[in-house]
Parts: sequence; structure tokens; C-alpha cells
Amino acid sequence: MFSFLNATALFAAAAALIPLIIHLFSRRRVKVMEFSSLKHLKSMQRRQVRKLKVRQIILLILRMLIILSIVIAFARPTSRTGVVGAHASVSAVVLFDNSASMNRYVADGNLFDIAKKRAEELLNTFGQADQVMLIPLYRSATDELAPTFGSAAAALERLESARPGYGQADLQSALSAANDRLKTAQNVNKEIYVVGDRQRNSLPAEDLLAESDARVYLLDLPLEQVDNVGITGIDFGGQLIQPGLDFNLIASIKNYSDEPRDDLIASLFLDGKRVTQAEARVAAGSDGSVRFAHSVAGTGFHAGYVELSDDKFLADNRYYFSFHIPERFNLLIIDGDQSARFIELALMPSTELTQAWSIKTATPDQLSGIDFFGYDVVVLAGAPRLEPAYVERLRAYVQAGRAIFITYGASTDISDFNANWSAVTGISYDAPVPQSFSRAGYYSLQSIDLQHPIFSIFGIESSKPPEIKFYALPTLRATADTRSLMLFSGDRPALVESKYGDGKVLTCTGPISPEYTDLPGHAFFVPMISRIAEYLAANLSSLDTRLFTGDAITRSLPTRGAVEYSLNLIAPDSAEYILPPEESQGSLVVNARPVELTGIYSLKYLGRELDRFAVNLPPKEGDLAQADPDQFAASLGAKEYKELPMGEPIGAALANLRFGRELWHLFAWLAAILLAVEMLLARSAEPEE
Repeated sequence: MFSFLNATALFAAAAALIPLIIHLFSRRRVKVMEFSSLKHLKSMQRRQVRKLKVRQIILLILRMLIILSIVIAFARPTSRTGVVGAHASVSAVVLFDNSASMNRYVADGNLFDIAKKRAEELLNTFGQADQVMLIPLYRSATDELAPTFGSAAAALERLESARPGYGQADLQSALSAANDRLKTAQNVNKEIYVVGDRQRNSLPAEDLLAESDARVYLLDLPLEQVDNVGITGIDFGGQLIQPGLDFNLIASIKNYSDEPRDDLIASLFLDGKRVTQAEARVAAGSDGSVRFAHSVAGTGFHAGYVELSDDKFLADNRYYFSFHIPERFNLLIIDGDQSARFIELALMPSTELTQAWSIKTATPDQLSGIDFFGYDVVVLAGAPRLEPAYVERLRAYVQAGRAIFITYGASTDISDFNANWSAVTGISYDAPVPQSFSRAGYYSLQSIDLQHPIFSIFGIESSKPPEIKFYALPTLRATADTRSLMLFSGDRPALVESKYGDGKVLTCTGPISPEYTDLPGHAFFVPMISRIAEYLAANLSSLDTRLFTGDAITRSLPTRGAVEYSLNLIAPDSAEYILPPEESQGSLVVNARPVELTGIYSLKYLGRELDRFAVNLPPKEGDLAQADPDQFAASLGAKEYKELPMGEPIGAALANLRFGRELWHLFAWLAAILLAVEMLLARSAEPEE
């Protein structure tokens, strides 16, 4: 089979007609001269003309063949088989796994270093005419967006600068990029090389190579079963963290091996110091946990991590966390009925006393210019009707990890509540509270969830909740994903907790006013409201403990007033990045990037720390189970594949597997030889007379 890799160059073959055209337009015109006798001259003329015409025709053919040979050489003629010509050039894509799972130890050393040496040996087999592209499977935000073909030397430079990352391998995107580039490659041999640990968690969701004609090669590495144990998460349990009081922290541990682990030591580090440690036991292939209890002395930002004893894969042995205890909680009360005054008095009974709360009260028509993100908690007293813009801003406020407390009131418009707040609270009202009712009968508190952080410190007996009377209640329905913290008699939800985005929402379903209940005057009211506010203000949303490398992380700026300058992002390695603030949903946010390292990040504005957050390794990366070569190749959609085993020279193996011969060298030499013949023939020509 014979083909051209650069067939468009054949259009230039028309240039071979140029010598013919020049010859036709420059034919010699014979000048006639009179002589006394022409007998001998005519005989000599016939001999010379015949000789001249033969030479001119030969030169014409040579010149046309020279141009045609050069054009064919540029068109790169290729035969699929045969022994004549040079080996066909290669367009190769090397998929190099630099994900976190490669940074582990096997019997022969560090797996990443071994893979790097194997990839270097592979790249040294390519020639100058080959096209090579190296694509890392874990790409940071600073990597180039569109990898392109280049020389093997350029690929070697990129390999030399490669370092193991802290995230998962994105084999799907890398394969898609490789497939797209190879479709436009012109070389006969199209090859894809995979240098990695074939981690099952990284297998692509689509068989992207099903329609590709590229050959797939798997470079063998000394993979072995690793008995790995890692930390997959931590949980504060929604508790309130206060200075001087112990808080509980539970670290979840996963044992990926087939053997139980009874020798684990887990340590808790807090604010740069190891404060406690505990033993942990995890059955084979199971999940376990370890619990710590400790306290912090003061308010402000705190950070730390839980660490397991070393094994062959260190990246998942440490899990970071951060939290913030404000010196003063900021609370906004949107006044919709008289319950706003009762809540304010419960939190701040006197302005002369030192208070933990800074409270602002505003009516619905006074919200213009108020930045909700400047408050730790927003209270909708009586669930008043708000302008749509404020509703959207409050929804965004909760989704971003903040909290709201909504109380139902006698004047609450249930149709407005259902339209705007049912999705947030998980509650729908079927009928409002009656405006006229008899105080002869009443509803009481039937039960309280004493396991919840709000009520866990009250010391109430579960069979004896406080005697509080409600004389009338609305009719409502609560969805299954809500949690009823208090129930009225008849199993009616009284205090309901729900999640919306990353934030917390508490809803008091009955009216808090003296004509409907004696709750505002009961001794239970003040501590209950205080605990509700403290619980909602606690900065312990799951977002702070579930941020992973590679995530798109957006942080709300907890500051009031205008931000005129950019912020500084301090990475765990002390690198500093300048980030501009952006406006979103009426508040200022910052898109934190890059977040390629695990550890604690800090956001500062004019030297003042505004935010601190932890970024961890994706838990799936700790599962080092690998796919066998057949399963791995099938997941790629490869029609066939070839393993390049350890210990065998890669170059020799590839030489026997590649096919095709390029013939452009032969045509280039042919053009050179014809050019030499043409020059000799043109120089040896006798002058015409």
C-alpha cells in the first residue's frame, strides 16, 4: 500500500511544467544569411540541429523530473510494508500519571521516581522527525491549557519538571485531548503510551479510543498490593466550640487492605502542637473512627490536623481542619412582628452589660444597603414578606454556609412563605394560625431532641419537657429530610432544622407572642434562644472540612465596608497569590486559586486575616486498588494494546512493533542526482553557432 502523508503538496507537481513552458516560449529563431554556396552548410546544419534538439529534450525532461521529485519528497510518500526507505515517523502521546497515588513506596523505591525513569527511557527512543506530546494526568491550574505536539526534547523537559500532585488522575480529559490531537496527526504510526498505576478510581467513564486507530502501549511498573490505611474525613458533630470548653472531634478511618490493623496511632495537632493521641483499630476492608476531646483557650482562627502513623502511602495519613470562634457574634433581626423584640431581649437584656452579641434590628423596608454577609446569623422574626431581591440574597447567604432562624407569626402570609421559604426550610403551611380561638385548650411540648447540641447541656429529662402552652397553631407539613428538634403534642413539629446548600436553617413553627403562648415569659425561653443563636453562628459547616484539591473554591468575605484592593492568598507552602474580590448575589466573594496543595490556606486583606480554610486529599485517592491490563485497556476502548515489560529495552521492542516506511528520502536523493546530471549535461554542451 502506497500513500502520501502530506498529499496537499502534490498540487505543486504542476510546477514541473514550468521548464516546458519556458522551453516553448524561448525557442531559437534562425537568422537566414546568404552565402555563395550552401551545399556543405546545410548538411552540417542538419547534424547540429538534431544533436541540439536531443540535448534540449533530455535537459527538459531532467528539469521536470527534478521538480517532480522534490514535490513528491515534500508530499512524504509512505508504504505500509517493505524494506526500502526509512522507518515511518511517529505521532505519540505519553499519558504520565503524576497523581497523588503515584507518590508511594514499593519494593524498588518510590513509584513516581520509577515511572519517571521509564518515561524518560521511552522519550529517548523517538527521533527528530517524530511528534511527541506529554500530558500529565493530574494538571494544576498553572499548567498549559492545550498540550501540543513537539519534539522529544521538549517532552523530556516537561517530564523533568513534573512533580507528584495532590489530587486524582483525570484520565478522561487526558484521553480526550490525546484523541483530538492524534486525529489531525499526519504520521503513519499513531501511538498512545500510559505510564501509571492503573488506579481503578481513575478509569474513564467512556471508551474514548473505540474509534481511534492509535496503538496503545502500557508501560509496566512494579505495582504491588499496598496495605494502605487513610483518614477520609473529620466531623465536629455540629457542636458549639467555645473557649475553655472541650469539643469533640471524630476522624473517620478507612482500611483498604485485606488485613486488620490493630497498631494504629492517631494524633491530634492543634495550632501547631500535638495535643493528644489515641489508639485506633480498623477491621480488614472496613471503616473505623477515632475520637478526640480538647479545647482552645481563646477566640479567633484555629487550625490543625489528625495524623496516622506512617505507611507506604503518606498522602492520606493527614487530614486538615479549621474553624473560627468570633470575639463577638453579629446578628441581624428582620422585624416582622413582636417576636423580634423578645429575641433581642433574650440575647441582649441590657446595653450596659458586656455582651457576646452585636445585634441590629431592621424592618423589611430598611434592608437597602445592608450586607447580609456581615452577620453570622439572620433572624426572620414573623417570616415577613420581603422584596424578591432580598429573598434571593438571603438564599445565597444560606447556600454559602451561613444560617438563618425563621419564626412563624400571627400575620405571616403562608402563600408568600410557601413560595419563598418552603425549599429553604423544608416546611409547607396548609392553613394559617386561627385569629380567634379559645384559651380553654392548648398544645404543649411533647418531646425535645436532647442529643442535639442546642439542648444537650440543659439536663432536661426526656419524659419531662418544660411545661409551655400554645393556644393555637397553624397546619403544616415537613419534608422527610428535615429534623424535628421539638414536637408539640400530637407529633406536630415545633422546631425544625434543615440544610440548604452549605448553610443551616432553624424554623419555629408556632407564633411567639403572648396572646398565643406563654413561651416568652418562661424561664426556658432565654437559654433556648441563646443556644439557637450560638449553634447557628458556629462556623462549623461541612464546607470547611470537605474541601479537596482541584475543587473550585469560592469564599465569602466576612468583612464590612468596601474592599478597595486585592486580597492575598497564603498557600501551605507560604507561596502568596494576589486575588481580586468579585461581587456575587450582592456580596463580595473571592475565587481561591490555586489550591493544589493539601493544608491550611489563609486569606488576608491589608495584612488582616479574613478567612482560613483547610484543603485535603480527595478520599478516593487513598484506594490504591489497580485494574489489570485487560480491564484497563477495555475501559479506554482500545482495540488492542501491548505491554512493555520491565527489564526489556523499550526501543528494541518498539522497533519490532511499528510499521511503515517513508520514501521521501529516496525521492530527495533522486532529485539531487538528477540535478547533478542536469548540471553536467548543461556544462558539457558545445556552444551553438
